[in-house]
Amino acid sequence: MKKLKIIIVSILAVMIATNIWIVVSTKDQMFSNIEDVPYNEVGLVLGTSNKNKNGTDNQFFAERMATTARLLKDGKIDKIIVSGDNRTKFYNEPLMMEKTLVKMGVPRNKILLDTAGFRTIESIKNAEKDFGLKNFTIITQEFHGYRALFISNYYNLNAQVMSTKRLPLKDSGNVRIREFFARIKAFIDLYLFT
Repeated sequence: MKKLKIIIVSILAVMIATNIWIVVSTKDQMFSNIEDVPYNEVGLVLGTSNKNKNGTDNQFFAERMATTARLLKDGKIDKIIVSGDNRTKFYNEPLMMEKTLVKMGVPRNKILLDTAGFRTIESIKNAEKDFGLKNFTIITQEFHGYRALFISNYYNLNAQVMSTKRLPLKDSGNVRIREFFARIKAFIDLYLFT
């Protein structure tokens, strides 16, 4: 029983340490004020559904679109890649992002679609492999941005994150818990399976 407790505590300590490392090693690449973020030609918007499972509007999606449109309007980026899942003809994150941005006044010719961004790691890799990018600004929530930067750094890409407006913990608690485990999975994917 004592050995089991030691194993459990050790695993938990490694998980917490991995999360701390990912955040601390990337925090200098994180921006929360649009005025402060340096210019990059391209902004990479990481995908999420526009609707929650219960059919309500997804605030994470809305904030990513608003932040992206503002970056373009303020001259912080010139082009946008919308990257996400497009697993069926009824579910297409990049297309929904494009439609939303166009409704917000973003010219369609400024938007490029990455329909193979099924996971964050793939969106990052596709930015380099399919679009030839080494430098780009990632647009997502802060807690997600640390993992995106960690992946970018692993592949020697010069990325920065423009984080969206923070949502209250009551609206983002479950996603933050999932992100804790997603960071560990990213670490395992990068260092054990690549």
